[in-house]
Amino acid sequence: METNFITIQEASEISQKSIQTIRRAIKSKKLKVRRMKTPQGFNYLIDKEMLFSLYRIKTTEKAAQETQKETTFDTDVRTTSRVNKVGSDMITADEFRDFTKVLEKMVNQHSDERQNFMRLVNTLQEKIFVLENQMNLLKAPAKKWFQVWK
Repeated sequence: METNFITIQEASEISQKSIQTIRRAIKSKKLKVRRMKTPQGFNYLIDKEMLFSLYRIKTTEKAAQETQKETTFDTDVRTTSRVNKVGSDMITADEFRDFTKVLEKMVNQHSDERQNFMRLVNTLQEKIFVLENQMNLLKAPAKKWFQVWK
């Protein structure tokens, strides 16, 4: 088996498409294939480049190069931003106190909202319980017509 050709299952794993989608692409001649005879019929071998170009899949070499370019760009941006912000990275004690006050307010607000939500859930559960009881009372069997005289 040549390295330029892969099976349908491998193609579906690489492209993250279903096997049926790959078969449809073969049938519509969007993918270049080779048939390999087996006792059960034919196995289709798909050309890798055609698969990559059809589904716009990046090869591992290209993807590695692009990620390397992105990481070098990110590190360049970080180093230049650090150089530009040499004196502004420090905060004062007053700014820190203000920040902690804001965080405390947010935490308190969150706990209040959580308590309100839990109260709403409890009232909803109580109302559902009452409705279920009323439904059960309505479903209670009435006396049959012949039991009136007993």
